[in-house]
Amino acid sequence: MARVPKLLRALTALTALAFLPEVDSKSKYQRMLRPNVSRNAALFMGAALLIASVALGLWLEHRPLDHASPEHTRVSPVTPSPDRPRAAPVASVGLPLGPDRGLTEACDSLRTAPDAKTARRRLADLHNALATMGKGEAVSAICQFLDSKADTPTHLGFKVAPNGLLDQAPTLRTFLLDELARLDPAAAAAYAKAVLAKQDSPDEWAVALRNLAWGDPSPEGRALLEEKTREMLRYDAWQQAPSAGFLEAFDAAVFLGGTNLAPSLTELVRKQDNPALAHAAYLALDRLVINTPLSLLTALEAQPDLMQGREATRADYFARADVRDPQQRQVLENYLLDPLRSAAELEQFAAVYPNANFMISPNLLTQTQTPDHSALVSRDAAALQAVQEWLADPRFAKLQPSLTTITLRLQQFTVQGPGR
Repeated sequence: MARVPKLLRALTALTALAFLPEVDSKSKYQRMLRPNVSRNAALFMGAALLIASVALGLWLEHRPLDHASPEHTRVSPVTPSPDRPRAAPVASVGLPLGPDRGLTEACDSLRTAPDAKTARRRLADLHNALATMGKGEAVSAICQFLDSKADTPTHLGFKVAPNGLLDQAPTLRTFLLDELARLDPAAAAAYAKAVLAKQDSPDEWAVALRNLAWGDPSPEGRALLEEKTREMLRYDAWQQAPSAGFLEAFDAAVFLGGTNLAPSLTELVRKQDNPALAHAAYLALDRLVINTPLSLLTALEAQPDLMQGREATRADYFARADVRDPQQRQVLENYLLDPLRSAAELEQFAAVYPNANFMISPNLLTQTQTPDHSALVSRDAAALQAVQEWLADPRFAKLQPSLTTITLRLQQFTVQGPGR
């Protein structure tokens, strides 16, 4: 294309852009869309540019052929392991890779990538090239490059694959931290400690927290993971404009379990002026309740101020209590009989109990287990029996309207059967 006039080259690029589908870069926390363009204006521009591109194609068809340059040999894609999703077939971009200069050249190549599609091709080639090197050589090359602090954006978002690795990485450094975990989890955990020593990038911290959890299961490693997760959750600068990686990193709190991080998460749930942040914290707490309901609900019952201003959300959490467990039933009864419980909160509880809503999404460290139909039927039956017993219990006299609402809904579930 060296002989193509600049005007025709520009028209070709604009034509391609005119007919690209709208890009939707989103996560379960954030969603950004390109501004809409007038349909008539877009069609007119597209038609004009299409004519220009056809003219260009005819010119290219009859131009003298350039001497072909030697092709780079494409590295064969590696067979994906259970730890890595298969990369989509891509055309090689000929990235030479060696411990001395390969990653620097890859960085330069990515820096000039005009769009996300090109960047994905070049990252896929880099992934394949790293996979064909010896593990020690590849790990050394990645660590040396990361030490250099060089980086470039990739035109991609921060997107997690079902196995916890990244399907998309927003920068070359986050991509390489992800590759390091695939190649050598222990080395990735060791380098994660260097990343977590400075608050340079929330997206890098997200990958580093995952790498630390995967590669260092020791008590010391787990203690550091909790310390750094708490530090991340409380870092104001990252809270103000939360990146997708920062929000995905909340899964580290779910992975750790327990109640130690609950105060930090409830504080963020109450930030109603920052919806993305509050929603991420809500999801993390919800999944903690699902995984360890007794400890979390006991803590929320004992410290009502933790959810001050978000009482309806607290009702959603308590609606997950399983009355088949005597201890959970006791905590739930204490919650319902609390004289400070407002009518609005009880109304919200009645609207969802027993709460069987689940957010299903890939996460960095954990998976959400959902109950099958038989488990839901068994839980509904136990809940209905408990509510009927409460209706007959004088202690619950003030709750009769809410309990009646629950009874009617659960009876409908029973009538509808498996197809509901």
